[in-house]
Amino acid sequence: MKCKKCEGLMVLQSFFDHFLNFEAWKCLNCGKVIPKKEKTIEHDAFSIFYQQQKCKNKK
Repeated sequence: MKCKKCEGLMVLQSFFDHFLNFEAWKCLNCGKVIPKKEKTIEHDAFSIFYQQQKCKNKK
């Protein structure tokens, strides 16, 4: 896969945090990160908590 920003090589990488885990494509050249469409943050085990926090912050 080629990066839309710089035409560099994109590789699949897993990103981990204390609350979120997701896979995304990362450019080896410029570092741009594009989340995978099949499994995004909304499908993560902690997505309910994450979405609730987002809603509380908007109010």
